[in-house]
Amino acid sequence: MRVTFATRYDGWLWYGGAETQAAQTALALQHLGVEVEFFTPRTHQLGTIVHFFGMYEHYKPVAHYCRQRAVPTVLSTIFYHRYVSLSNVFRAMRWMIQARLGRLRKHPRLGLLWQVNYLLPNSQTEARQLQRLFGIPDTRITVVPNGVETRFAHATPELFRERFRVNEEFVLNVGRIESRKNQLRLIRAIRELGVPLIILGQVADPRLYKQCLEVGKDLVRILPPLPHDEPLLASAYAACRVFALPSLLETPGIAALEAGVAGARLVVTPVGGAKEYFKHYAIYPKPTSVASIREAIAQAWSRPHDAAAQREHLLNNFSWERVAQHTLQVYRRCLREAGICK
Repeated sequence: MRVTFATRYDGWLWYGGAETQAAQTALALQHLGVEVEFFTPRTHQLGTIVHFFGMYEHYKPVAHYCRQRAVPTVLSTIFYHRYVSLSNVFRAMRWMIQARLGRLRKHPRLGLLWQVNYLLPNSQTEARQLQRLFGIPDTRITVVPNGVETRFAHATPELFRERFRVNEEFVLNVGRIESRKNQLRLIRAIRELGVPLIILGQVADPRLYKQCLEVGKDLVRILPPLPHDEPLLASAYAACRVFALPSLLETPGIAALEAGVAGARLVVTPVGGAKEYFKHYAIYPKPTSVASIREAIAQAWSRPHDAAAQREHLLNNFSWERVAQHTLQVYRRCLREAGICK
């Protein structure tokens, strides 16, 4: 079986969760005997299946090409809509009406939902939103969770502590410096607690970055992002006392899965399906409340922690091997329905 992966055209410049999901799914599928290639402007022949990651306008001509030639397609939606303002509520209502009238099928981005054969949301929460907002039947939806590499279970703190001369206990945040990742509220919560915070992330919003530096002052260190396969990243997860990802939205954050496998105490946003993954092993603050984030970190910092049980839960349910198995089942279903031999 040969599969073509399509990702955001500039995704590897930023390399976030969607890119990690695509790259690690590809590796795990290859171990199962699936040939995986990534779509580029020079791609001249598609695989027997095309797998899109995220909903982007530039996928539209590729999806149209697939439909013309009866190439089966699946979409990892990576979607969640937050009802945090009246404008967001009205947008959701408009989507619901337009979807029922068939008008969203021509939408440059959301139209992809009706152009592919199967949707692969990362959580039941995301699946329910797709059904409620867009009227997608559950027969076209299969939940395929995000995954985590087993190598993070073997991480040790010494490498990170020695390289960056970190001796004290600290809170860690990994993610782009942008409003969705909510670092400014996290920093304000940290200042009230008086504990050190280290942020590893690429600066996506220079103005926000400057604010973070001003508010954080002597308690916060903002370091450049570490390559995903860099042992220093795994060591950072193992070195921190608390890993905090109180984002406005995660679907959910792969960094939190990695930190959890490395043994860190977890503070994770409840917005976007994280509770389905982390269960009682994480604490879930209200991401728009500095006080809630502060209390969650304080609780995680001091409460008893069973790192081994947490690690076992995450690896048993969310390894990339299991993700690839779920994904392969969907591919085979697509091929059976299309009458294509594997």
